[in-house]
Amino acid sequence: MAKVIREYETEYNVGDVVIFQKFKTLNVGVIEGYYVDDGNFWFNVRTTPDFVYTYSNGGDIAEWDIMGVVDGSLKEECFKRITED
Repeated sequence: MAKVIREYETEYNVGDVVIFQKFKTLNVGVIEGYYVDDGNFWFNVRTTPDFVYTYSNGGDIAEWDIMGVVDGSLKEECFKRITED
């Protein structure tokens, strides 16, 4: 049996707070997961405690939709507000 291993690189990681565009609107969210399809990264991004953009709800976020990462104390504040119950 053969085993094929492929490596892919992305500049975003699970747990990053990112700014992204969806439906012509800017959003802030926390990356919760991802998958690779044909060499492209697609991210599951939580925007509220109750909602995550995913493939199953038609809202997965492409790597090219992400504008950047939020850092420092602003990242911590966004993370708390997005993930708190």
